[in-house]
Order: sequence, then structure tokens, then C-alpha cells
Amino acid sequence: MSSKGIVIENFTKRFGNVVAVDNLSLEVSEGSIFGLLGQNGAGKTTTIQTLLNLLQPTDGGLSVLGFDSVRDSLELRKRVGYLPEDPTYYGWMTVDEIVGFNAAFYPTWDDELAEKLLEDLGLPRDRKVRDLSRGMQAKVGLVMALGSRPEVLILDDPTSGLDAVVRREFLEAMINNVQSEGGTVFFSSHLIHEMERVVDEVALIHEGKLLMRASLEQLKLDFKKIRAIYPGVVPESFPIDSLVRAELDAHQALLTVSSYDPAMDASLREAGAESIEVLDLSLEEIFVETVKGRRE
Repeated sequence: MSSKGIVIENFTKRFGNVVAVDNLSLEVSEGSIFGLLGQNGAGKTTTIQTLLNLLQPTDGGLSVLGFDSVRDSLELRKRVGYLPEDPTYYGWMTVDEIVGFNAAFYPTWDDELAEKLLEDLGLPRDRKVRDLSRGMQAKVGLVMALGSRPEVLILDDPTSGLDAVVRREFLEAMINNVQSEGGTVFFSSHLIHEMERVVDEVALIHEGKLLMRASLEQLKLDFKKIRAIYPGVVPESFPIDSLVRAELDAHQALLTVSSYDPAMDASLREAGAESIEVLDLSLEEIFVETVKGRRE
């Protein structure tokens, strides 16, 4: 078995002439919370569904805990908890009934843990699932994903459409239960500020291709925005490497760089800048600047 939680090697998925994922390679460390970022249509859901053998890869290989997503899919699913963005429930069942129904599929199901989660999340156990709010249904999904004590939890934008309080409760329950046992979380979300609160490592994919992959700490050390003020006209080019995007006006340049080095400040001063300010960026700002830079 592999020491990596998830391994994706040269993965490509085509739907006819459309390339949804293009030669993607990623490794996710066991015990980490890994965030997969990308716009709608970037290939996040396709990657997740292929990991779980809900889709077949066109090329390449994917594995979870050393189990091949196609060849070993049954063994893989025994060890994985999965919560999609829009899960399908039997709405006529009560909360207790649907959790009990789900438990029958997992030899490792922990009734005591499920009971605790139902109580901690405040779920009305005798209510029919169809009568629950979107937030309550998401919590039911979390109980079903966590009750088997999965070694890997895979979440595909599970907090979409939830209010801020429910999102916070959801994420806290996820972290407390999976990380306390050394589990791995593979987490896709378009709510980047929420992801920033919980992830250790992050990858950005754009139009099916990997743009970057790093620890969150390293990413925020490397990406900076440099504000350069000029006494005269702002130059059209700049003596710095790793430039992601430049925004110019009459006397100012805002330069986003992906590998900041303090030597860049001196180079800009030598090229005519009279003052320099280096700004930190949030994960969301890094994402936006990178995608805009690719477009431009």
C-alpha cells in the first residue's frame, strides 16, 4: 500500500472532443486536509468522481490509500467517506431511518459515533429528510460520510448554498472527527475563504490543467502584490521574474508575483520606482490573480 493518501498520475478525462481534465498529477499526503481549487468547469468534480470510479479515466491512473480507483474500487469505497454537492436522499425516510440504511453498507460503521454526531449537529431524528432545510440535509450527509470512520473523506463543494453558521458547524465537525483519527480530507469548494480556514495543502486547476500545488503556508509566502509608485510615467515592463499580473495607472503599478524575493524591491527602485509597498494576499486573492493573469 502507498504511504500517500491520494495519488493521481497523468490523469486525463475526455468527454467526446472535450478535455475535462488534462494530464493531471497530484499527490495528497495522508493525514492532511487538501484543497482543490478551480472555477466551475475546471475539472474538480470530474476528478473526484473518477477517484471514486463513478467515471472512468481516459488515460492515467488514480488511487486512494494505494487502492486503484478502477481495479480496487470496492475496497477503496469501504475506506472512503464521500459527500457530493447535491446528494440524493430517499426523502420519505426519517433522519434515523436513512442513517440506519446507510450504516448497513459499511462493516466499520460506528453506531456510537453516529449517535454523537446526530446529537452534536442538532438533527431532528424523527423528521423526514424531504422536510429538512438544505443545511440540515447537508448535516445528514456528513453523518453518513463520517459514521464509518473513513480513512479518507472526499467532499465535493458540500457547503454550497449553506449559511455562514451552518458552514462553520459543518467544517468544525469535519475537522474534529477526521483529523482526530489521522484521516485525510480531499476538499473541493468554490468558497475559497472557507477553504483557507481548514486546508494544509492546496492545488489550483484551470481548464483541466494544474497551475500550482503547494502548502498553504508556502503559497502565502511566495505570492505577494507589490505596489510601485513612479514620479513619472509607469514603465511598460518590469525587471522582475515570476510576474503573474500587472495593473497599471498613471503613476502606480500593482504587480502580483508568484515567487517574491526582497531583491525585487531594489530592482524596481533602480528602474525608476520612488516607493515600494509589499502586500500579503489571501488564498482567494491568489486564486483570482492567477486566473485573471492566465486570461490576460
